[in-house]
Amino acid sequence: MSVLRFVPALALLLLSGCQHSSQPSPTPTTDPAVRCTGAEQARCVWINTIQQRVIGNFDRADRYRGQHCDVMIGYDPRRGYQVLRTDGDEALCLKAWQAVSSADALPPPPAGAPQQIMVTFRPR
Repeated sequence: MSVLRFVPALALLLLSGCQHSSQPSPTPTTDPAVRCTGAEQARCVWINTIQQRVIGNFDRADRYRGQHCDVMIGYDPRRGYQVLRTDGDEALCLKAWQAVSSADALPPPPAGAPQQIMVTFRPR
């Protein structure tokens, strides 16, 4: 089973959303396609979309400061996305699992993208 880790891309993007800030979070008015160019555009847009929707479900990140959780997410065309396993601090892993599971209408991976991805949550 081949697993491509998007820790540098997806996980870091998700981590930025785990940070609690007194400033309002940026509104998703910028089309992700504008920020993504080249051959990897479809994959980049897919990652950005998943990131925005999962982060939208992750609230009160300040409660989990200093903790970490690795979440393996799998995609099945018939059942959609599922959390396959977690590893890390139990409370954060439960919250991360809920954020992934309750994210609305996550798009399927584009052609050539892995069916499983590892996401690391590490709120600051």
